[in-house]
Amino acid sequence: MTGESPKTVTNFGRNIRFAAAALCRPRSEAEVLRILEAHRDGTVRVVGAGHSWNGGIESPDALLDLRHMRRVRLHEDRARVTVGAGCRIGDLLAHLERNGLTLPSIGLIDRQTLAGAVATATHGSGGHSMSHYVDALRIACYGPGGAAVVRTVDSAGPGIAGRHDPDLVLRAARCAVGALGVVLELTLRCVPQYYVRERCVWVGDLDEALEREPGAPLQQFYLIPHSWEYLVHDRRVAASGRRTGAAALYRVYWLVVIDVLLHLGIKLTASLLRSRRLVHLLYRRLLRLFIVPGWRVTDRSDRQLLMRHDLFRHLEMEMFVRRAHLAEALEFVTEILRAADDAAYEVSPEVWIHIEQTAMQPAFDELRGTCVHHYPICVRRVLPDGTLISMSSCHGTEVEDWYAISLITYTEPREPFERVARLIATVLARAHGARLHWGKWFPLGGSDVERMYPGLPSFRQVRDDFDPGGVFRNAFLKDHLAGADER
Repeated sequence: MTGESPKTVTNFGRNIRFAAAALCRPRSEAEVLRILEAHRDGTVRVVGAGHSWNGGIESPDALLDLRHMRRVRLHEDRARVTVGAGCRIGDLLAHLERNGLTLPSIGLIDRQTLAGAVATATHGSGGHSMSHYVDALRIACYGPGGAAVVRTVDSAGPGIAGRHDPDLVLRAARCAVGALGVVLELTLRCVPQYYVRERCVWVGDLDEALEREPGAPLQQFYLIPHSWEYLVHDRRVAASGRRTGAAALYRVYWLVVIDVLLHLGIKLTASLLRSRRLVHLLYRRLLRLFIVPGWRVTDRSDRQLLMRHDLFRHLEMEMFVRRAHLAEALEFVTEILRAADDAAYEVSPEVWIHIEQTAMQPAFDELRGTCVHHYPICVRRVLPDGTLISMSSCHGTEVEDWYAISLITYTEPREPFERVARLIATVLARAHGARLHWGKWFPLGGSDVERMYPGLPSFRQVRDDFDPGGVFRNAFLKDHLAGADER
């Protein structure tokens, strides 16, 4: 979070900017309750690290920054840890490592606050989202009479005045996008520290990438633009709990060569020189020079699974599709990006049918030849979650895995990328039930969200008990979580 004045807020990607009437940094639960009492007729939102690209943090009234509430307490059973909402993920991982523990799920970066990451279902690859592993929360919200109160939510609790099963309330609170109130602290499961064995492998197509998954369940892979081949991060839990001698060298190589030099190359070709030919050259010829295939390394999970994805400002949209739709979704993404790159490219009849059925022909015509995609498309598998509205939430007997597909731009102005990403998101949502990440750029409206989440009606019932006056509902939440009768 940055700002020219104490009340002006700009997010990490610099695409969200707003002025809050009050920017508050409470140090205790009592102080949070006083703030809620003072702003019960306004709007209250919470900002974490500001590492999101949508309007979820915006508030014209009160904005809370919980950086002072970051206490970490490890439970005696060493299977759970209770953490203040303002604690950064990296700080929690360091605390757990000193006790021989770690989190069961780690995203790509560790700069976010824990509450922000959980509220938006931040995830890694090959496991559940972080939200799935939350066992309890303490939330500052409003009681039936409108008074500010603190509620403890867990599966063994009393529920809400007998109206909701406690397990349903916990599933709602695990990923709530700030709609239930101000999360003060969370209790998560933790696991013994483990080591990850990794190597990079080039493969020719999606089938080959997925065939590797049973032997490398933590893998993530990249669809490389303009060469349209796949680079797989072959990752699995190591048999031995110690790192290889090359692990430190590998971390230096990855930081310097991939996180810095490759990204500088992307910025130079795509953002500064704006050269279509150089972007093509980078991915068709030069990228392989940056990658050392077959280099096997073993290191601690909290080192091996993280990247410095926050070094360069960017805009990201991430879509989740079920495994059954992954091949069609990636084919659609590929063809739209090729058409955006080259106005003469003709998409397949199958892709064109989806464009026609979703009435996106004018948008497609507008983006032809206007945008050279310049960043690898990351694909990560996320297991079904025990939540109501996380991107991989499951319902009934549903057990199918979800796959997250990330589209990123480093160029400005961002309108060409946004046109492309909006069309892809719209078609994939309507044709394949794709869901957008709550913490990323979110170009879809409430009617599309309604179709994505069968658990949304139950979520709204819980939300209304925690926030009867709509204090925590800013414009973004009103558009995306409200029912048709509320919009």
